[in-house]
Amino acid sequence: FSGAPHPPRLQQSVKVMASLENKFAESEVGVDLSADAWTSTGSSDGTPDSTDQRKRGLYQPDLKPGAVDEQGLYRNCFGRAGKELSTEIIVRSGALRDLRRFAKAIVPAQSHSAMNFLVTDTVVDPIYGELVLEGLREAGLSVHRILVPADTADASGESTGEPHKNTSVLMRCCDEVIGNGVSKYSCVISLGGGVVNNLSGVVASMVYRGIGLVHITTTSMGMLDASIDFKQAVNHPFGKNLLGCYYPASVILMDPEALATLSERHVLNGIAEALKHGLAQSAALVEQIVGPLRERGSAALRDPEYLEQVCKASIEIKCPTLDYYHDSDYNEMVPQYGHAVGHAVEHLSWSGPEHRPLLHGEAVAVGMCVSAEIARLLGLCDDRCVDEHYEAILACGLPAYVPATISPAAIRKKIMFDKHFVKRPSMGLPASLGSLAPCDGGESYAWAIEDEVLAAALVANTSRCLGVQAPPPKAGGAPARGLRLAGDFNTAAASNSETAVGDCGC
Repeated sequence: FSGAPHPPRLQQSVKVMASLENKFAESEVGVDLSADAWTSTGSSDGTPDSTDQRKRGLYQPDLKPGAVDEQGLYRNCFGRAGKELSTEIIVRSGALRDLRRFAKAIVPAQSHSAMNFLVTDTVVDPIYGELVLEGLREAGLSVHRILVPADTADASGESTGEPHKNTSVLMRCCDEVIGNGVSKYSCVISLGGGVVNNLSGVVASMVYRGIGLVHITTTSMGMLDASIDFKQAVNHPFGKNLLGCYYPASVILMDPEALATLSERHVLNGIAEALKHGLAQSAALVEQIVGPLRERGSAALRDPEYLEQVCKASIEIKCPTLDYYHDSDYNEMVPQYGHAVGHAVEHLSWSGPEHRPLLHGEAVAVGMCVSAEIARLLGLCDDRCVDEHYEAILACGLPAYVPATISPAAIRKKIMFDKHFVKRPSMGLPASLGSLAPCDGGESYAWAIEDEVLAAALVANTSRCLGVQAPPPKAGGAPARGLRLAGDFNTAAASNSETAVGDCGC
């Protein structure tokens, strides 16, 4: 393989095989992946030799001999370049109204003559369904529309598809795709917010082990966070986003005009995720997001220019965490900042009539405040950093406090299902506004949190809500042990249950 240039389409495969060769070399197994070992003699058993291979236009060996290691185990390996993880983002105001002009530019060329599938929900469809479907068809594409359920007004008082982001709806979508002319060249086109985007991504990844995927996202959550990733997922009864995959959309189309149809609460839902990147990465982004809201209040949420600027700023700060994802767990801890506690709080808020359901961004905002409290208890950040978290989140009109109906013990139990939980909760923590704290000598940004620290941070969050003094951390940054509020989760839970719902909204 190494003696001659390879066609461009094989370059990545060559790299994969070189990596495998290095792996075997390091393990001292001794499997020979060299060009000589890979080329069959083709003399005694009739196997074609390399000359015959090249006549047929193949650039590969006839055989790949294995080897027996020191323990008597036969060893061999195989590998190839996988699906490229690459996504193009297009932001254009008015894109949905003018879709017929460039629909073929956003749908993969191989899908132009195939049956494609527009997946949208029952809330978005009456607003944009016909407009988008006509635009795609007028461009010459064959499209079948799939409707998934959504609630126009759920227990949170807002429209949402979150309760329907489950395996039952997933399987119904797969049934409809498979039963309506799908081919390996088909494309799934999502139209909606984060729920529809995620659901469609899982569908596209599963059917035929992977068909085309394009996101047309219509919500602030989709434009500012959910669609800007390779991660696709659905929920499980044990927790949020527990079933899914890494599967890239080829294109994400964002039309900021679509945000005009959202409620202010849903606009803020996405703003929370943009603010997450500011609190974890950039104090300047925090000010860019919070400043207009502090000065003009909710009027800023109806300013197209403000929303488009936040959208582009979020894209530009998040893309490097995806480009360099494998270089450091920093690129995982940043997008997940506030999510360990946030996912638990969100899931619990939907678990019974005694709770007021929180949207995803709202729960993440609460989780970021608790994360700052944890960092303060561990001595990683100062009081000012914690204060700045609360000030920024409250100035945006987002919740900052764990609801009184949710106990610390319930959060600790639910957080066990977070994918970063390994014996203990693991999360990114701030060193200052716009900066995460490294651990393990700078080798990692994932902090494993002891139970008493999490309990104390939850109590500190509730105490701030109620305007009372939280138990002080002991010297060295560790939380006080033996104190009534911070001793363990049972005590903390009992204390939290006594507070009821205060005027602060916690």
